Amino acid sequence: MARASDCAACHSTEDGDEYAGGLGFETPVGEIYATNITPDTEHGIGNYTLEEYTRVLREGEAADGHNLYPAMPFPSYARLTDEDIKALYAWNMHEVTPSGTPNRESEIPFPLNMRWPMALWEEIFSPLEPWQDDPEKSADWNRGAYLVQGPGHCGSCHTERGFAFQEKALTGEEEGYLGGAMIEGWRAFNLTPDHKDGLGSWSEQDIQTYLATGNLKGKAQAGGPMADVVEHSMRYMSEDDLRAIAVYLKSIPAVDGKGEQGEAVNDGDRKAESEPQVATRFNQGAPADDVLLLRGQPLDKRPDDEDLIGQLTDATPGVRLYLGHCAMCHGADGAGTQDGYYPSLFHNSVTGSVYPDNLAQAILNGVQRENNGHSVFMPAFNDSLTDDELINLMDYLENRFGEGHQSETLASPEARRQQLSDKLEDWRKH
Repeated sequence: MARASDCAACHSTEDGDEYAGGLGFETPVGEIYATNITPDTEHGIGNYTLEEYTRVLREGEAADGHNLYPAMPFPSYARLTDEDIKALYAWNMHEVTPSGTPNRESEIPFPLNMRWPMALWEEIFSPLEPWQDDPEKSADWNRGAYLVQGPGHCGSCHTERGFAFQEKALTGEEEGYLGGAMIEGWRAFNLTPDHKDGLGSWSEQDIQTYLATGNLKGKAQAGGPMADVVEHSMRYMSEDDLRAIAVYLKSIPAVDGKGEQGEAVNDGDRKAESEPQVATRFNQGAPADDVLLLRGQPLDKRPDDEDLIGQLTDATPGVRLYLGHCAMCHGADGAGTQDGYYPSLFHNSVTGSVYPDNLAQAILNGVQRENNGHSVFMPAFNDSLTDDELINLMDYLENRFGEGHQSETLASPEARRQQLSDKLEDWRKH
């Protein structure tokens, strides 16, 4: 249950004791730091009773009476059953190593740092009750709904938040649930069965494979916060639990890119659905051939061909940047490796998304995750690319491997470049 709840991802840092807190989270009100949840009696939660432990998980109220900020997903943990909370408490108190690491004060200015309004916040925005199975649904659906809505707290990242930092929806019965949102500079993608923006073209097995490994060849690779979820949580889940999650995700109402919700899918055994002929973020692009011009590969043209000379002269800066920074791993044509370790850049959820954020974050901060002894690594280029170079490279990647999908809602390519430029400061600080 601790793995399903992904406690380690938020309450541990790379250079600190496990579960000793200290990880910072940027929120609209300021920087919030995760606390020490080891059984240390001075700085941790070693003095908590089961009743106090239950209250902090379900209601966001600490043992001393102060209310937690909703960076802690207590609106989701309110779904936890009594049995699972007892199991978590026993694990937390007897299996986690105590750490004397002091808690770090959150950096929230007055008057936003006052805690008492959070009690009212909890009353208004955290209405869920402990989970009870729906007798009209299958065992897989019930288990999946519990894991997604409760311990997995998927909506904390994948559901948009409102004016008070509340999740706009907490269950599939509410509009916009799991329709995608921004988190820590990354886009947490749409998890609903929408074909264009969500997982409508994924089979249940696709979802299981991605959650267990962080890699679905030809579609998606986990990076940023989702890589942490895979590394610390999902890869430890049983096949039965992963299948249950997939069953539930395929059943909820589809939410399109505009946040509009469709009908729920009937519960049942779903295999790969027939994919409508729409441009999803997973089926765009094709192998590149323009970079071969700069690689000196054999061409069916004479060396003095004027068209060839013109192409070489007019080659975009993005092509040259791609060759220098990306082609060694992803290939001159962007096809990656056959085993998917270096992913293809076409038929890719990041280059095919209308949102440029994850492409920028992957380039600037790289990708790193561990899975069953295998390390996945992409270097970060934050210190080696200027702002203009980043925009030129993204412009090339989007339009070459995403077929310009990102630009479809903008008046011109220049407008897209301005949109990218406007986001540079935010991307750089993450």
